[in-house]
Amino acid sequence: MVLSSVFCYAQDSADGFVIECEASEENEDVAFLGPSFKNLKSAAKTATINVTYSNFPDDAKAAFQAAVDVWQSLLITKVAIKITANWDGITSSTLATSGAKKVYKNFANAPIKDVWYPSALAEAIAGVNLNGTEADIAITVNKNISWSFDTDGTRQAFKYDLMTVILHEIAHGLGFTTSMKLAGTNETQAQWGIEGLPLIYDIFSQRSNGQVLTNTAIIGNPSTQLKAAITSADVFFKISSGPLSNDYPKMYAPTTYRSGGTLSHLDESKYPKGSENSLMSPQIGAAEINHYPGQVILGILNQIGWGVLNYDGFLITATEPQDISQQLFIYPNPSPDVLNIIIPEKYHDKTVQAQVFDLRGVLMEEEIFESQSNAKINIEKLPFGKYILRIAQNESIPFIKN
Repeated sequence: MVLSSVFCYAQDSADGFVIECEASEENEDVAFLGPSFKNLKSAAKTATINVTYSNFPDDAKAAFQAAVDVWQSLLITKVAIKITANWDGITSSTLATSGAKKVYKNFANAPIKDVWYPSALAEAIAGVNLNGTEADIAITVNKNISWSFDTDGTRQAFKYDLMTVILHEIAHGLGFTTSMKLAGTNETQAQWGIEGLPLIYDIFSQRSNGQVLTNTAIIGNPSTQLKAAITSADVFFKISSGPLSNDYPKMYAPTTYRSGGTLSHLDESKYPKGSENSLMSPQIGAAEINHYPGQVILGILNQIGWGVLNYDGFLITATEPQDISQQLFIYPNPSPDVLNIIIPEKYHDKTVQAQVFDLRGVLMEEEIFESQSNAKINIEKLPFGKYILRIAQNESIPFIKN
């Protein structure tokens, strides 16, 4: 996979990224299908993804839509995600290209200042459409590839599974990608960032010794130290809570840098093809099927800010899905200082009392909000630990102060 990045600064937005996803020549003949979605209630869809197709044959559309359906049942956002899907000729070894059309920083409710977020994620957090009619994610599929359009897990020898590839490409557009790369023509150094600021994905990349790659007090940007780090086979993605907080995801960081592959994928030695988390492998082979993002992939998306259903480390208010506009959500979780609150729609025209309790039931913080859809509570002075946020006396959600 090759990452080509051209960024143009314009106030709080910039052009996004494009990743070229290359085919492996191997006929893998492996499959991971994940859970069945056939019996899910319609209310389980907590995101809307609208696709605009260009030159797509109908059978290819069906496979694309099957991938969209999976993501619609996993992501949580009030703002529709817009994808443009093009069916066109690309270099023979390229399966598809994808990426976020725009990235945003310092938008309303942005959890971390001066950090870039892909547009779909920024909109999910802000709760509003930031880019008008422009697509959030652009995907081009190579029409010259020998494709399989099956969506039932059938493996066809020497054919590439389109549903798998689209699931993979959408993940990149949602923010599963780094800005770290070689420093232009100086291949002895590496660099990260857009206008000197990192992507949200970048800030969780670290060595096994805890050395954070975006900590410029330790690793320069650009620097030979950064190149050594991203080609060390020793880069992990920090997860703050849940099972993965004790077993950080291992990222693809081969000793020979691969443009678009390095750090934007999972390490295949830890997550081999055919296993639960193999969807984000650096290459996809023929007859390789993965129809569901595993816990590691969902955990990484949750860490960068996505609300994700069916992830063990994600906390939501109800086990039965309900309309997203009626759910109480908070982010980031854990948080070191400020808790952002998405207030259920039924309280938008009311006075809402928000209270933070420790696990003993002791009231620690309290705020009153008048006719708001989004609010903030400062938890900076709270000791580290677990707490409960309660609003309107009868809705509550647990969170962690870190």
